[in-house]
Amino acid sequence: MPRHHRTALIRSERTRLDLPLYGGLSVAVGYPNTYHVAMSSLSFQWVVEITARQEDTAVERCFSDPDLAGHSLETGRPLAEFDVLAWSCSFELDAANLLRTLDAAGIPRHRDDRGSRFPLVVVGGAVASINPLPLAPAVDVFVLGAAERLWPRLLAMTRECDRGQLLEELSGLDGYFVPRHHLDGDGRPLHRLRRLEKRDAHMASSDSIPYSHTVTPLTEYRNRGLVEMSRGCPEKCRYCWVSYNYGRLRCYPAAGIVERVHALRAVTDRVGFVATAVGDHPQLAEILTECSAAGLNVSLSSLRIPAMVEGVLRPLAASGARSVTIAPESGTDALRERLGKPISNARILEAVDTAQRCGIPDLKMYFIVGLPDEQDDDLLGICDLLRRTAEIVRERGRERGRVGKVHAGFSILVPKPYTPYQNEPMLSTDQAKRRLDLLWKGLRETDNLRLARPSHREAMWQGFLSRGDCRAFRALGSIASGEPLSRVMKTHRAEIEAATLSPVDHDPPWRFISSAPTRTTPG
Repeated sequence: MPRHHRTALIRSERTRLDLPLYGGLSVAVGYPNTYHVAMSSLSFQWVVEITARQEDTAVERCFSDPDLAGHSLETGRPLAEFDVLAWSCSFELDAANLLRTLDAAGIPRHRDDRGSRFPLVVVGGAVASINPLPLAPAVDVFVLGAAERLWPRLLAMTRECDRGQLLEELSGLDGYFVPRHHLDGDGRPLHRLRRLEKRDAHMASSDSIPYSHTVTPLTEYRNRGLVEMSRGCPEKCRYCWVSYNYGRLRCYPAAGIVERVHALRAVTDRVGFVATAVGDHPQLAEILTECSAAGLNVSLSSLRIPAMVEGVLRPLAASGARSVTIAPESGTDALRERLGKPISNARILEAVDTAQRCGIPDLKMYFIVGLPDEQDDDLLGICDLLRRTAEIVRERGRERGRVGKVHAGFSILVPKPYTPYQNEPMLSTDQAKRRLDLLWKGLRETDNLRLARPSHREAMWQGFLSRGDCRAFRALGSIASGEPLSRVMKTHRAEIEAATLSPVDHDPPWRFISSAPTRTTPG
């Protein structure tokens, strides 16, 4: 592998964490995408830090960059030589990259083809908890839930047990899915599994607040350090997997968050606060004011409309923020009410105006197409809302001498497991095209508006990986081997359409995993 590529990546970094590279249990923590994407992920960075804190554990990072070719970043060690290969996988579309990296490392894709001389392959992150079945043939252990408790326990047991004993013991514990013990020969679940209870007792400690250990210009955030503010969400939006799986809103203490911010000053003066509901932290305004007074440049991942108030937006603007992100999702009050998101268009436009008056010129807005009961009037409502938004941005921009931009992103609904919409069908190709064409026609002459059109094909593929079973592994393997998505979708058309375009039956494949805090029991 080209050493100069690894060296260039490492030299770009400023870090507060020295990784233990030698001795003890050797662990490669990976993210199945490029370095650029992976190092933009706070969850990935946090798993690396948790691993580095464990006794008698050596840790390196790995990614799916072609130039890294199945080796670790820090020393260039072949991934096949590590004891554990752990993946933080947040998005279904990255699953094929995981298989590609196994191929590049000379590690057999299928767990049954690997002996103990190959690394234990572990997968955590949202993909594991949403539906692990499409990746199950390749994985030894899935971690279901937050890493803070589950991951250190797995590492400790790995040091103490041989491979067979480890898998058997993990199969009887909450929070782990072990395909070898939990699936039959045809890939059907043998047990009802339970995720770990969401008590998050660790959140009371400042030491538990996830924050970036490394910043680099080679990420989406360009030298910005990230700090997590909270977990869970106060709302129950019917399309949102997070709302139904991360539990109620739990906020980290403000003093601990500020402490993390000051710790980041050693590597950067650019800070980003992230969470499902950043704006719902009760002391957000005070935190932003302190950051602004300290001369820090601050950004927020997104804001719910109720948080779009002057007390939040003015210190955010004073800290250098030039854009804010909101997600109306729909264009009408009535549909939004049915989604469990009862925010009116009038309140949204008021929030847009407030952001403009506070000195934040640019706006990002996100919408979903293909919601249940969606009518043309709802789509036309999006057009009207965006035109009125763009008008406010133009008028306020002319007053201050700089007109901002409105960026509108659209996604096609992928009904996710464990949500009220989990059994709903997706839009067909023709349905998606007609609805998107209606939107684009209604918005084509709107000034200072930038549109991002979603791919229906990619949405269908994501839906298949979200709602399929172990049989999806074959199609996933074809993508990993380099077949074009269009060909794979054609070859596996029947099973993809069955998982996406038809209503899911009352007992879908993923339902063997529950959030209830009980132990594994025979099903």
